[in-house]
Amino acid sequence: MNTRRRARLLPLIGACTAVVAAAGCAAGGPSSSSAAALDEASCNQITSGASAGAPASLGQPGSGGHGPQIEQASLRTGTPKAAPGGTKTINFVGGAYTGTTEAYWKDLAGKFQAANPGYTVNVRIIDWNNIDQQVSTMIQTKQYPDVLNENKFSGWAANGLLQPADSLVAPSVENDFIPAFKQNSVYQGVQYGLPLIASTRALFYNKDIFAKAGISSPPATWAELVADAQKIKAAGHTGYGLPLGAEENQGEWSMWMWSNGGDWKSGDQWAVDSPRNVQTLNFLNCLANVYKVTQPNPGQTNRTDGVFRPFANGQTGMIEGASFAPSLFKQWNSTVDYGVAPIPVNNNTKQFTLGVQDYLMSFKNPGNSEAVSKFLNFFYQPDNYERFLTSQGFLPTTQSASTALKDNPDFAPYVGLLPIAKFYPSSDPGFPKAQGTLEAQLGTALTAGADTKSVLDQIQASATQANGS
Repeated sequence: MNTRRRARLLPLIGACTAVVAAAGCAAGGPSSSSAAALDEASCNQITSGASAGAPASLGQPGSGGHGPQIEQASLRTGTPKAAPGGTKTINFVGGAYTGTTEAYWKDLAGKFQAANPGYTVNVRIIDWNNIDQQVSTMIQTKQYPDVLNENKFSGWAANGLLQPADSLVAPSVENDFIPAFKQNSVYQGVQYGLPLIASTRALFYNKDIFAKAGISSPPATWAELVADAQKIKAAGHTGYGLPLGAEENQGEWSMWMWSNGGDWKSGDQWAVDSPRNVQTLNFLNCLANVYKVTQPNPGQTNRTDGVFRPFANGQTGMIEGASFAPSLFKQWNSTVDYGVAPIPVNNNTKQFTLGVQDYLMSFKNPGNSEAVSKFLNFFYQPDNYERFLTSQGFLPTTQSASTALKDNPDFAPYVGLLPIAKFYPSSDPGFPKAQGTLEAQLGTALTAGADTKSVLDQIQASATQANGS
């Protein structure tokens, strides 16, 4: 149990002072939309609990804008019969989670082909830095993959390109999915995504660096994180690794946004550019340009090589790590001695974790349903699915695999975080557009004097335009 005395955060009620406005208060004007006026006093004001507008959403974790509950989904079950002239070739496209991802899928394809003579699985694995662009090209040219592994699905579902998921797997598979993940795979009452993997996030801290810097326990608040990062910097290390480059920067952003009481949406409306979120982005600018406790150029730093690897090499004191990071550390032969703690929060925000869910889905290629169904049911056989999870370091989305892995030391610390997980609004068709703009633009807000409000306005516009509003 962390015994450090926690600073009490006192909400500031009433009109904003000029200093608070500079830190992103809701008063409006240039100072509330730009990091140009940020200095140490205004950055400290953010961590004092100064209000920047009410939290965007007061609902339950993951409840805002996630679409209908799973009970409303299509009730079609079973495995479809082969269509006349149906293809026996499956083109699989997926993301490279680790250096062994491609080997896993090719091995599974070989086993599937051996068990199902006459069927062929072509495997194409793409780096996550490039997968969005390459899949977008496939869609534009109508070269649809039969099975796709991605972190979003609703935009394609909205355009009528996907097959209902429950028509592709047997009832034994469909009923095994954890209900929260099924709910997060539904668009307009129909499940189109098959939950593939889950991961959670937490603060990873280097125990040796903490001891060297004289830090007794991990931070629980933003103010404590800043103080600890400054001590770590003075001890000769990067205080906090901040990855806002294009590689899944929506994850890092979501954690900071939620930890300050902000959200992607407020009810059914997008709230990316809310005053609370502007305040959060200003604070990230503070970390980079005022406190100067991050690595150089955090706006251009990607997560895996730019933050996870330096942490594994003992160069960085703290990062927001993922439940799959330990598998990468092992792959890199890291000897780092690290601890795991809850994500630090601001404005008296309740504790949470980022729950990330990726999907399998099938596009409507003529005659592919029977072959796709065979392959997906084969993948979700317990031995095959659990081997994927343990080889890639991800948490399960099925009840059977959760039971099988609950005593595995590599999974146990993170499975317990799932009940407090918050999710991206991935069932909203505006999210892929918002995500794409965020990936391209968010890092620009980390330059000194950046117009942070303008950056968030661009992301907001992408989301609302995709929704036709």
